[in-house]
Amino acid sequence: MTFHFQSLKSLAKHHHFLSKKLKNSDFFLVGGGVRDLVLGLTKAPIDIDITLVGNPLEIYDTIDKEQLSHFITEKFGTITLIPKDQKTEIKYEITPLRAETGYGDFRHPEEIFWSDDLLLDFQRRDFRINAMYYSTKQLKAPSYETEKTLDEADLIKILQKEGFLYLSNTTTLIIQDKKLISQLFPQGKLDSDFLYYLLDIQRSAYFFGNKKTQEKSHIQLNILIDPAQGLQDIATKKLQTVGNPDTRFQEDALRLLRALRFVNVINHKLLQQNKKKKIDPTQKVRLFDFESETRKSIKNNHALLENIAKERIREELMKAFSNGNPFAMVALIDEAELLALIFPALALTKHIDQPIRYHPFDVYSHILLTLYHLQAINENPLVRFSMLYHDVGKVGQYAEYGKNLSKEEIRLLLASPLNHRISGAELAKEDFKKLGFSNKEIEEIQRYIREHHTPGEILLAHPQNWEKKLRKMLSENGFERVNNLLDINIADRMGMYNPLQNASDLSDSRYLKELLVKLENEEGQFTSKDLAVKGKDLMEHFKLKPGKIIGELLQVALDWVLGDIKNRNTQKLIFANLANHLKNKGI
Repeated sequence: MTFHFQSLKSLAKHHHFLSKKLKNSDFFLVGGGVRDLVLGLTKAPIDIDITLVGNPLEIYDTIDKEQLSHFITEKFGTITLIPKDQKTEIKYEITPLRAETGYGDFRHPEEIFWSDDLLLDFQRRDFRINAMYYSTKQLKAPSYETEKTLDEADLIKILQKEGFLYLSNTTTLIIQDKKLISQLFPQGKLDSDFLYYLLDIQRSAYFFGNKKTQEKSHIQLNILIDPAQGLQDIATKKLQTVGNPDTRFQEDALRLLRALRFVNVINHKLLQQNKKKKIDPTQKVRLFDFESETRKSIKNNHALLENIAKERIREELMKAFSNGNPFAMVALIDEAELLALIFPALALTKHIDQPIRYHPFDVYSHILLTLYHLQAINENPLVRFSMLYHDVGKVGQYAEYGKNLSKEEIRLLLASPLNHRISGAELAKEDFKKLGFSNKEIEEIQRYIREHHTPGEILLAHPQNWEKKLRKMLSENGFERVNNLLDINIADRMGMYNPLQNASDLSDSRYLKELLVKLENEEGQFTSKDLAVKGKDLMEHFKLKPGKIIGELLQVALDWVLGDIKNRNTQKLIFANLANHLKNKGI
């Protein structure tokens, strides 16, 4: 089913709660929360946008702030409310109805005018599917002598002809005609008499979807105000700007990236929903695309993204890599000619061929394939970004290979900063810093890039040594990081499509994952803090003074104990082992 109007009833409780807090019931819920309910992508939105008539400072002063975390951004008049007693963190963002002019920096309006006209407010919004408003009212149920069940085409046809319709089974009034909207909400406030008039002039009781309904004397009416005809875009699965796309993107260039993210995340959720429902395979889910003029405008205006603050770009990328399909997001970024601007090191991997015996694709294609496989097994966005950059250092490394190096020169190259694991980590640092990622996030990404070959190196050792080497890796990195590195290893191998190696047989990598769980459950992350000896014990036993040697001995002890924690972690055995070590060093 294309439209899920029955889900709108979940907004009534938010409207009721906010009516008490705002001491006013004349307001609208708008934006992504309304959109996702109509699309059936959620039953309980947690980020809810609200708009109403008024001055933001006056609205803020009026709010009953008891049991609320709250703050106001005075420059743009946005009020944020977070209830303290909710099990699920719900965030309300309130911005008064307004009109905007002048976007000299392609980011912020130069002038904001507070308005009482909903039709002015919708014109400043980005995409038509995001410009649907919700209100609600309890009233006497309308009655009709005849009934008619509508399909999607019927519903759209009636809306285009009449400008409104009421659906009895979901108690939803949909209104699109701008003149009717102005009459129903003069000065942004509901006219109850005109509301009853609209319900009375409809000739039949219309039903959409499940026809079952209980007759009640009074109903909680859901009012969906759709002046931009977002429902038509949901029906055709097209993302289209409100008004001229060039104007919308030049007002706020971040909308270029938001457009890609909306299509990416919505499509991912539609596919996930389809998979869960096990829908008839002959009834494939229809995905969103861009309306043709919107698509052209994204490409034509792509360079404007350079004007956007890096933190805003990071936020969009994190949302796509956390909640969407990263593989498809990168493809959309590439198609929109934004790849070199957002991920410059990645863009340079295009057409960099690799040895066919290892990778029958260029570096860029291999990276995208590995990302595709990784996102199926790992949801951590930083791990996904690491996969995106794990081989970008090959551009410089392969450039050196082209100089016909000898085996010894290649060995020296792989031990140098031009090794793609080292250079790739530095390229990631440079690019992700420009995107506004924190130092902590960048260090995590770099760590995975530098270590992405480590699981493969364990597998090259004799199988009897796998457990010892994996235990050491667990000691140095912790369970989560090692598990992420094993996922990266699996995805890297799946993206090879190697014609001469059995890369598709991942039984050894999967065994390492099982072994990791076993070690975590039985031993945990064993570090130098868990040794039976401490630094002071070494100084007393070997008559040593504080210095670098103590740290070296503790590391030697740790490496030895990790070979058999259960039997070796005693002071007596550790001292004996270290005595031999010191003897061999001539100390």
